[in-house]
Amino acid sequence: MPAITNIEFRQFSANHHNAQRNWLIVKINTDDPNIYGLGDASPMQDDDQVKALGTGFVEQYLKGKDPLESEVHWTNMYQDTQSRGGRLATTALSGIDIALWDLKGRLLDKPVWKLLGGAHRKRIRVYANGWYTNPGTPKQNAEEAKIVVDMGYTALKFDPFAQENFYKISLEEAQIAEERVAAVRKAVGPNIDILVEAHAKFNVMNAIQLGKRMEEYRPLFYEEPVSPERISELAEVRQKVNIPIATGERLYTKFPFAEIIEKRAADVLQPDIANAGGITELKKIAAIAESKHVTMAPHNVCSPIGATAEIQLDASLINFEIQEYHAEFYSEHYFTVLNGFIRQKDGYVDLSDAPGLGLELNESEIAKHPPLKKPTASGGTLRGI
Repeated sequence: MPAITNIEFRQFSANHHNAQRNWLIVKINTDDPNIYGLGDASPMQDDDQVKALGTGFVEQYLKGKDPLESEVHWTNMYQDTQSRGGRLATTALSGIDIALWDLKGRLLDKPVWKLLGGAHRKRIRVYANGWYTNPGTPKQNAEEAKIVVDMGYTALKFDPFAQENFYKISLEEAQIAEERVAAVRKAVGPNIDILVEAHAKFNVMNAIQLGKRMEEYRPLFYEEPVSPERISELAEVRQKVNIPIATGERLYTKFPFAEIIEKRAADVLQPDIANAGGITELKKIAAIAESKHVTMAPHNVCSPIGATAEIQLDASLINFEIQEYHAEFYSEHYFTVLNGFIRQKDGYVDLSDAPGLGLELNESEIAKHPPLKKPTASGGTLRGI
């Protein structure tokens, strides 16, 4: 059995309709040069700190160890450090965990989804994000939504609330937000799913009032209407708004998700595989959710590695809902920095049978797109107070 030797990193950037982003790729090597694994440890900022944490984890807990014992390695990296549960440490852990699953698949000549117990589905339904102008006029967002549907998508998400609001929102801005959703609904028709994103901006009162405005347009879910910091507030919104409530991109490990489920605060969970604990931890979050018939729709602003890991995990989950998918709205090289990344077709991504995650580094293409010193994002979270 090959033993783990060291960790390497690759970084690249790409432009997005509303943002510029950097990604941090993990490569776990063994003493057999043909056996390695690729992971995603993209924190969206503080990359150097994540690299330092990842290097420390491998040196202290993994070097010389059997790569197949990923559950033991995950527990040791999580339990034995003072940084337990923080975003940066958990992101480093996530990247290593994903890489170990990829390594296992390569070693055993099996795709990760088969190692997870098999596929409940071979085609993974995805929804588009990153397609819209923020803020845009209702007409502009409607025209953009038609393009998304023409690309084959059967579901699309956007933040209609613009950016200059936080906690509260003016009546004028609330009205135009409703008009944006109404225009998109009219443009795409009754059979395309619309998902409404709020980016955790509002207090309970405003989140409820905005949710009430959105009910007639039948969103698939209402994402992060309030901050996840106080689960009781999320539960209050869920009790008073007749739209499924989703949350999770700012939560890490199984523990906060277990409390959300216990308090019936959300209908859909959205952990990010590159931040919340990797494949190992998302599988456990999904199992806890399944016990209360809560569904999973993993958050995804990942590199192609993280996105593929989520797709392979999704296949194994009985309570899978839908997968976020930005890929086609990034710069075209997003599809060439990793060989083997699969495009959506008719709103679905086909499951790969290749060993591991089925991806290989394109070193020359990665080198052409180095990380940006100051990436920017306009996702609707600027404070207006």
